Amino acid sequence: MPKDLKTVEYYDTYSALLTERQREAMEMYYYSDLSLTEIAQETGVTRQAAFNTIKNSEIRLYELENAMKLIEKRKKLEKKLESLKPLLKNSKQGERLIEEIRELFN
Repeated sequence: MPKDLKTVEYYDTYSALLTERQREAMEMYYYSDLSLTEIAQETGVTRQAAFNTIKNSEIRLYELENAMKLIEKRKKLEKKLESLKPLLKNSKQGERLIEEIRELFN
């Protein structure tokens, strides 16, 4: 099963909306780079159950982004903030404000 960096971005945004079991499997797979067999051994389930948990978690993350569009909105906001930079390049207060807005969304 190939790993998609977009899934990691979605996980970072929506992981709180997954079950504890889903979070555990996703973190083992994506962050600890464990194989499905290793995840199955760690969690006491079959390899197929580990695969299903990860696959269903990925599907859920994509459904959440499709419904809420938080990542899409964050990227649009980032583009708008970048377009403000040239207009405020000599304004320390403006640059500080842009950074404060960025921090709200990270």
